[in-house]
Amino acid sequence: MERMELEAKARPSMTKGGLRQLRNEDQVPAVVYGRGGDSTSLTVDGRTLRQVLTTGGSNVLLDLKVKSRGKKTLQETVMFRDIQRDILFQDRILHVDFIRISMTDKIEVSVHLNFVGEPAGLDEGGVLSMVTREVDVKCLPGDIPEQFDVDISELNIGDSIAADSLVLADDIELITPPETTLVQVLAPMAEEELEPAVEEELEEVEGEAVDEEGEEAAAAEETEEES
Repeated sequence: MERMELEAKARPSMTKGGLRQLRNEDQVPAVVYGRGGDSTSLTVDGRTLRQVLTTGGSNVLLDLKVKSRGKKTLQETVMFRDIQRDILFQDRILHVDFIRISMTDKIEVSVHLNFVGEPAGLDEGGVLSMVTREVDVKCLPGDIPEQFDVDISELNIGDSIAADSLVLADDIELITPPETTLVQVLAPMAEEELEPAVEEELEEVEGEAVDEEGEEAAAAEETEEES
């Protein structure tokens, strides 16, 4: 797992207007907490933060260097816990939570799945369904995989791959339920299967309409006879 450095500045509590001003200056409000330490409010340069995420991903190990006015720069080992993004502009980061970690304590993280190959079932008209894009595992921070490669080239129609098929190192524990389906190839719904069903439905509707017309005609005849 890649390890990177990131600088941050301690900041006081701020109003919504002050936080909005920070974001307009491409400074991202953040907080670091965990492992019994105090929660500290921070600001991080937006451009640098985006570069870190692009290069290292959300599971990157960070040596966070926190500068505070009148004090020495403190360095802590952290990871991203939460990243809040703008709903309309995903490249705009609104807030970041960092959590302190120990390199000797296992943590739970989500790891991206990289599907490799083209399923054989697609040549027969099958439809590829990627049910999930990541799985949860537990391991030491230094052992976090960048991704899990999943070979899907042998999948035929009706085949699937579950989480327990992943090959994990001995020191990595799968947290996602083992029976969870990761990817599958579904059978196509042929047009010839749809048409009879549609025709049958139309016949039922027409039959109901005929029955209703017959009942109305009979009722009309009875009314005439009575009169």
